[in-house]
Amino acid sequence: MLSDLRIRALKPGPRDHWERDSPGLYLRIRKTGGKSWVFRRTRGGKAQAIALGAYPGLTAADARKKVAQFTGKNVSNTTLSELLDEWYADIVVSTYRRPREVIAYFDRLDAGLKATKLRDIERVEVRRVLRRYAAERGPVGANRLLSILKTALQFAVNAGYIETSPLAGLSSALVGGEEESRDRVLSDAEIKALWHADSQHTPLLHFLLLTGQRIGEAQRATWAHIAGDQWNIPKEHAKNGLAHWVALSTQALAVINEQDATRTLVFGRATNTGVQAWLRRWCEREEIAPAFRPHDLRRTLATRMADMGIAPHIIEKILNHRLQGVMAVYNRAEYETERTQAMQTWASALARIVA
Repeated sequence: MLSDLRIRALKPGPRDHWERDSPGLYLRIRKTGGKSWVFRRTRGGKAQAIALGAYPGLTAADARKKVAQFTGKNVSNTTLSELLDEWYADIVVSTYRRPREVIAYFDRLDAGLKATKLRDIERVEVRRVLRRYAAERGPVGANRLLSILKTALQFAVNAGYIETSPLAGLSSALVGGEEESRDRVLSDAEIKALWHADSQHTPLLHFLLLTGQRIGEAQRATWAHIAGDQWNIPKEHAKNGLAHWVALSTQALAVINEQDATRTLVFGRATNTGVQAWLRRWCEREEIAPAFRPHDLRRTLATRMADMGIAPHIIEKILNHRLQGVMAVYNRAEYETERTQAMQTWASALARIVA
């Protein structure tokens, strides 16, 4: 959608041109410098262009309200669920790296809140819902859900559904609380217990321990990404947007070779919700406190490698972290031999731990 800042920055050209704001709504910039809103649609197989008014006399929000009237959408009765669907289709699908994760949060959102009309949403009620969510699923998830709702409701403001967001003043400190950076590293006993746990998620967790990569990257791995003893992670799967390759140890290859080769995804699922929930319950049953998460397996690999004397820059390359300082500017080496040796050294040490 076009912001006022963007609209003001648009300059006239040698001929009239159009800037799309949202489905059907366009801003026409005339070569003379004038700007006006136009609604385009097709009726009876014929294209129509309906002039809505000149900018800035007609604001972007008011222009979107007029479009809503033309499309038969009763803005005042729009529910949060309907708004989330529209936001997902218009924004999330095209701009979020992992839109499936947003869908997972939608599914866990309180049904009563989703059925609430946008005009009736109250900050205090949303906070109560998210506080219950924090108690049931943890504070981090509650804070992520708050962030999603705040972004979606700002979209509602921009689209003209509401004048202001009811969540503008709600902070994570009032929902899940301030988050502390984690330093959880698994002990030998915890590694051994997890390795021998009986679950459909065990192969994936083995793979994460062996490779140190992120769970989302592993779950999105396809057989086409496995090339001999390397796993290639495309940039669209990597959190930092950098394509990455991972040296696969003998043990990591064994885990992969045990998977069903008829599936598109090596580990069968692209969502980490089930893994996270199972691991939390497993830690409770095993009386492991504090409980650990899949990402802590990545930290465990990095810490154990450092303890074994593997050079920090090799560990950073294995984790697909950007090198810092002078090394970031001048060092473009891939350290293939060193990374491969480090992964096998760690896998062999891991095998001794779990034996």
